[in-house]
Amino acid sequence: MRRTSPGAVKPARAAGTRRSGVTGLLSGAGLLVLVVCVVGLFIGRQAQQLATGESATVQTVERCADGGGPGTEPSHCEGEWEFADGRTSMGDIQGPQVAEGDTVFAGSGWAYASQTRLSLQVWIPVGLCTAFIGVAVAFWVILRRDQRALLILKPAPIPGGTARS
Repeated sequence: MRRTSPGAVKPARAAGTRRSGVTGLLSGAGLLVLVVCVVGLFIGRQAQQLATGESATVQTVERCADGGGPGTEPSHCEGEWEFADGRTSMGDIQGPQVAEGDTVFAGSGWAYASQTRLSLQVWIPVGLCTAFIGVAVAFWVILRRDQRALLILKPAPIPGGTARS
């Protein structure tokens, strides 16, 4: 049995304990960065369209396809639209059927029946990603608080005590 003197210096914390906390933090941060990147890749194009689009008037509608069921493409029409400055463009108009004279939210080569449809495609994933990050940070804060509370509640060693085997 080994006896320690009351003035003995406590051994430093094991390096592995400190490393596991840092590793866990880096792993969690890496996961959050990965989620943000995946969501960014998923909605990047739509976010750019939302930022650069403008109102346009449908000039011609060639054909429309109903969709939206499992395994099918969403409802859309092929057509041509004109912007307020006189520029024209053509392509798919995403959304329910449109008719000549309808106003769409469009850019060069793309259009949506309404800006709301595009906004939902951008803001719902952003909101879910933000909520995920918020929950992850809250769990991390609670975990750290609980770990610190356990260290405080840990009984102090009895000076001059003996170790039992």
